[in-house]
Amino acid sequence: MTDELAPLTHYLCEAIDATAANLERISQDIETAGALIIQTLLSDRKIIVCGNGLSCAIGSILCSSLINQQEFDRPSLPAINLSPDPTNLLAISKNHNPHQVFSHQINALGHEGDTLITLSVDGNCSNIIQAIQAAHEKNVHVINITGTKTGKLSAILQAEDIDIKIESDSVARVLEIQLLICNSLCHHIESLLFGCNT
Repeated sequence: MTDELAPLTHYLCEAIDATAANLERISQDIETAGALIIQTLLSDRKIIVCGNGLSCAIGSILCSSLINQQEFDRPSLPAINLSPDPTNLLAISKNHNPHQVFSHQINALGHEGDTLITLSVDGNCSNIIQAIQAAHEKNVHVINITGTKTGKLSAILQAEDIDIKIESDSVARVLEIQLLICNSLCHHIESLLFGCNT
């Protein structure tokens, strides 16, 4: 039995070690992102989220936690995930360009002072890149949460953007830490806005 569990135990230990190492490095960036989100909400603006693949699911968890609650019953907070609606995504892909599935929605829904949170594993997705470009044009704040292999994405980020880079070559590690970051942001927001503490 011990031999059968050893590989899984090793895997779990690697996950814990990678998470601890990253959070120590990016904790200040997470706190800065939390302050920006709180500023956005207190200014009566909204949070816009987009991500591809499994990062889309993490974006849905983040939006659900903001709109509903994470740990505590409290007022709803305005957040929208651009990724899960297949009708919008397919219609935009057909009539415009698949690379514009997020930017087209940001052009319609984004307002100055909103905050866009992008979730990407490698930072090379053209639809995320165009989403950030659209946000810049609309004076929407940007928080980018991605792996360190940011590729083309790093070239378009501006000095005022918050860039949270997760150091790992593993897709699973990046996704795990993205989720932890999003959960941490929700906890921070609930604590500061509503005095909810565990």
